[in-house]
Amino acid sequence: MNTTATLPPHRTTHQRRLRAVVKRLVIELGHLEHSLAEGLQDANIRTAAAGLDTAIDCLNEHLASR
Repeated sequence: MNTTATLPPHRTTHQRRLRAVVKRLVIELGHLEHSLAEGLQDANIRTAAAGLDTAIDCLNEHLASR
């Protein structure tokens, strides 16, 4: 008899939320990078882009380890 393990519903919901957050962060990072590529020279925008990039990396690592 074969049995399959399933993740508890809260865990899959949590993962879906994290993936949605990563998706939103990637979109926002894309907007910031586009603005910078268009010549916007703003230290706050550069800092925000770097922070989003770091957040995306951390969340992706977290999701990959699950």
